[in-house]
Amino acid sequence: MVKNTITLFLLVVILFSSCVSSQKKTEDLFIYVTDSKKVKLLAPSALEKRVDAMQMFSGSFSSAKKDSINMIAVTECTEQKISVTMMNELGIEIASLLYTDSGVFLKSSFLPEGIKPEYIVMDFQNVYYRPSLLAKEYKTSGLSFTIEENDGIEKRLIMDGKTVIEVIEKKDGEILLRNYFRGYTYRLTDLNSGGEDE
Repeated sequence: MVKNTITLFLLVVILFSSCVSSQKKTEDLFIYVTDSKKVKLLAPSALEKRVDAMQMFSGSFSSAKKDSINMIAVTECTEQKISVTMMNELGIEIASLLYTDSGVFLKSSFLPEGIKPEYIVMDFQNVYYRPSLLAKEYKTSGLSFTIEENDGIEKRLIMDGKTVIEVIEKKDGEILLRNYFRGYTYRLTDLNSGGEDE
């Protein structure tokens, strides 16, 4: 099973320079949330609110050596698509991802083959999709998805029984995601006044 897909995504942005163009069809879009439990990706129509934002992406992950990376993410989420363009701080495109009803497409001049873009899509879904639909899909897979709100912070939790898999905290202009199972954390901070549309 893939243990550190997002971790690999962050690492290979720096380490590799081969050209990649990848497509996965919708019927193949499952990801392993744990080593044994997989969850189906939902269609873009499950989006809670439209998102049109430029964000600073700060990621880190656990390994023998602590690593981190900063990138700019231009994100557009509608009921038709999830579109993400990753750039370095000079504005040079590193990778682009598109998810529609037709499938998921990943293009990059830096990423090697083998990167699974559906894992990236899943985190965007966990952040931006309607909680009721996510809860239903996770329950089907023997997991739980719950949501709490306190002092202006929305907290989304994914659990396997009593084991916390992922926690997402959302507040104005900032999203913090911690995946305890795969050992990565990232923060998205809005760089413009757009963000989630009302």
